[in-house]
Amino acid sequence: MDKNGIKSKELCSPEEFIANYQQAIEEPFKHGYYSISSDFRAFARQVREDKNESLANALDLCACVLLMKLNPTSANEPFSAFIKLNDKRSAISDDFNEVEINFIAHVLLEINEPLIQARFADLLWLLVTPKQVDFARTALKAYLALPIDSITWRADVDDCWERAIKLARQIGDDKALEKIESSLMSAFRSDYPDSPFMCLWLGRLIERSGLCRKDYIELANAVFKTSQNLYDNKAYRESRSYLELAVTLFQKNKDEANWLGALVLNAECHELEGDSRNSGDIGSQFVSNTFYENALQAYRRIPAKHREKLGVKDKLASIRDKITEAGMGSLDEMQLVQSPTMNIKDLVEQSIKHVEGKKTLESALLHYTGFATSNYQSLKEHSIKLINDFPISSLFGSTIMAGDGRVVAKTPSIDLGDGSVGNDEILNRKVIQSFQTNIQLAVKGQIIPGLNQILSEFRVSRRFIESLCKHSPIVPSDRIYLFSSALWLGFEHDFANAIHLLCPQIEHMIRIKFKEEGILTSNVDRHGIETENGLSTLLDNERAEELLGEDLLFEIKAIFTDSISDNLRNNSAHGLLNDNSASSYGSVYAWWMTLKLVTRSLYDSEHKDPI
Repeated sequence: MDKNGIKSKELCSPEEFIANYQQAIEEPFKHGYYSISSDFRAFARQVREDKNESLANALDLCACVLLMKLNPTSANEPFSAFIKLNDKRSAISDDFNEVEINFIAHVLLEINEPLIQARFADLLWLLVTPKQVDFARTALKAYLALPIDSITWRADVDDCWERAIKLARQIGDDKALEKIESSLMSAFRSDYPDSPFMCLWLGRLIERSGLCRKDYIELANAVFKTSQNLYDNKAYRESRSYLELAVTLFQKNKDEANWLGALVLNAECHELEGDSRNSGDIGSQFVSNTFYENALQAYRRIPAKHREKLGVKDKLASIRDKITEAGMGSLDEMQLVQSPTMNIKDLVEQSIKHVEGKKTLESALLHYTGFATSNYQSLKEHSIKLINDFPISSLFGSTIMAGDGRVVAKTPSIDLGDGSVGNDEILNRKVIQSFQTNIQLAVKGQIIPGLNQILSEFRVSRRFIESLCKHSPIVPSDRIYLFSSALWLGFEHDFANAIHLLCPQIEHMIRIKFKEEGILTSNVDRHGIETENGLSTLLDNERAEELLGEDLLFEIKAIFTDSISDNLRNNSAHGLLNDNSASSYGSVYAWWMTLKLVTRSLYDSEHKDPI
């Protein structure tokens, strides 16, 4: 094997392996492939201590084969690495060499345990060329020998039965498919008092595989009846799980009446569970809010033409009221988590010294807008380090709530497998959080102290700021008054009014910049009406980074359009900023950043920066 698996080493004879391997096995069905692989690893260590290196190597090989993760429906990649950590992983099918494959083939038929024999035969069916159908038949027979019961079903047996369906179809074994259908329906009709979900798991497999089509009416009715019984017993979570399957089955059966009934009952389960979590000594408005949001989405699944007769229109209105009430209550439940205080006295003193004693206001502003800003790549590297050093913080998703209790953003939990969009969202959240910390430090330690120092030495008139904007190449000629008014308000410490003026002007400034570069900034609908794109859409343009630079693009997104952060463009446009939030750290930083863009645009880039 390659560096990610075991190295190619001398293996014992097939006869010696068969004579000894069973000593490693304990209750093979109970815990699935991972536990059997671990048993083989442990036995290999014991054998190696007894100086039988070749048998230990064979046991290690078996452990690697059994550890692979089964992807039951894949024809070409049915096995993947069980563990992936950075540039390392556990074994995959391509790791095994010809010697190891031949060894597995020689011991295959002497293996008695169905889980092991099925894995060996399935691997040989995948790797041996030309393909030998006998390997597929052996794997299929071994998979079907695995018992269907609630104790072992979720210990890889469910995947094995699904894999058997795939193999039977691959080799055209209709008799095996008939046996599978009969076995699954018989198991579905059985009682499982120790497992409320066993029939659900079986029903999902049957529906997902497309088997037992003649039994769909029976399946749908049985699943719906179970969901109703669970609903009556206030087991809403379990009922919802069955209802989702019932909805799918009724839809496939073209049973509209029961399909609508299942949709309504599913939505009611979300709502009633929200009500139940909203009462009692340990009730939680935050948890209730999540269920109410899910209920709203569930009610919306009901087609509009059926909503009135089913009373859904009134339900939608009442659910929105519950979401608002629970959202406000959620804020009251939240506790302040305060990190250790940081002494920024030295930073404040350095900032004041940086701007004080300048001969002209122009020079003071150049120094004032010369404070170091965030570097996106540094923030990203820091955030990746945080995720790696403290992975627990990313194991759970997060919910971001606005000051009025609305949920404005959600991020998923980390995916420990392959990189995914979800993991990108987690990294973005971490980067934004780090940036927000930097903003607070910059505002309190640099921007406000520096501003106060300038105001103690100079009078900043509206006429001066207007002249600044008039000569700036980035300020549109028909927006000089609006820009200058916004910037001047900052020198009056009126950041609340400044940000309401700045947000639309920043958007317009970027739009003009893009138009000058030949970028289309609007769209035309089917009626021929042309509408300008908003700031979020503009910043998502493929050339945005080229024109604005990586750091500036990130800062504008983080401050003006990202729902995880201040989202000033949206919040100001929709009247969502109140007297306090309009003067937030983000607003102050946005004002300073705009002043920096205007001031620095006047400086001749061919000259050496004096700061």
